[in-house]
Amino acid sequence: MRAEIRPDRAAVVGALLRVVLAGACWAMAAVLAKYAFERGVPPVRLAEARVAVALVALAPFLAWRRPGLLRPPPGTWTALAGFGACVAAVNFTYYLAIDHLPVGVAVALQYTGPAILLAATTLLVRDAGARPGRLAWTAAGVSLAGAVLVSRALEGLGGLDLPGLAAGLASAALFSAYLLSAELAGRRGAEPATTLLWGFLVAVAIWAVAVPWWSWPVATLADPGVAAAVAGVGLVGTLLPFALAVGAVRVVSASSAGIAATSEPAFAAAFAWVLLGQHLSPAQLAGSALVVAGVILAQLAAARASG
Repeated sequence: MRAEIRPDRAAVVGALLRVVLAGACWAMAAVLAKYAFERGVPPVRLAEARVAVALVALAPFLAWRRPGLLRPPPGTWTALAGFGACVAAVNFTYYLAIDHLPVGVAVALQYTGPAILLAATTLLVRDAGARPGRLAWTAAGVSLAGAVLVSRALEGLGGLDLPGLAAGLASAALFSAYLLSAELAGRRGAEPATTLLWGFLVAVAIWAVAVPWWSWPVATLADPGVAAAVAGVGLVGTLLPFALAVGAVRVVSASSAGIAATSEPAFAAAFAWVLLGQHLSPAQLAGSALVVAGVILAQLAAARASG
C-alpha cells in the first residue's frame, strides 16, 4: 500500500473541478442517450454498449502507449471487480428509474448518493478527525436541493411508483459505491487507467451474461445519428468522465467527489436550453446557483480537510 500523502489545496480544487467537468460530460451524454432512445435503442442496451465502446477505445491505447498499466497491482482485484460491477449496475438502475419515473425525479434520486455516502462515512469511520464535518454536510444538502430544483423533480412526485423509487435509490447507493471502490483501488496502488480498464472489462462481462450481445439491436446503427449517439455516450459520456472522476478520487475523498458531481443536473438543464430550446424557469436558475454554491462549499470542505 502506498504511503498517504496529503495533497495541497491547488490539487484538491483541481480534482473537484475535474469532477465538475465529468458532470458536464454525463449531462451531454443524457442528451445523446435521449436521441438514441427515441430511435429504437432500449435503455438497457445503451447501458451495455456504453461500457463496451469505452473499453474498445481504452484497451488498444493502453496496449500501445502504456502496456505496463494493463496488469493490475496485487491486492487490487476485489476493488476493481467491485468497481466494474457498480459501473454496470448504476447504469442499469439509473435507466430503469428513468423508465418508471419522470426524468427529473430519477436524476434527483441519484444525487441523494453524496448524502448517503456522507452518512455512511460518518457511521463507519472511527477516527473522528476523518469524518465529514458540518461544511461537507452543508455542501451535500445545498447541492441536493439545487439538483432537485434544476431537474424539476418536485413536479414529477405524482408519478412515483415503487419499482422506480427502488431503482432510483439503488442508483444513488451504487453511484456512491463506484466512487468508493475507485478510491479504494487507488489507495491500493492501481493507476486510474488500470482501474478503468478492468472495471470496464468486468462490466462488459456482466452485461454479456445478463443481455447477450447477439440480441443487440444492431440494425439501429444504420442510422448515422444513432451510431454517433451511441459512440458519444461511450466516449464523451463514459470513458472521459469516468477517467476524470477516478483520477479525482486519488486526490479527494469519494464523498467530496460525489458532491461535486451534483453539477450534472445544472449542466443538463443548460444543454437542454441551448440544444433543445427548453428554457430555464426561475426555479431552475435558482437551483443552478445552489449547485454551484454546493460545489464551492465542497471545495472548501475538502481543502480544509487536506490542510
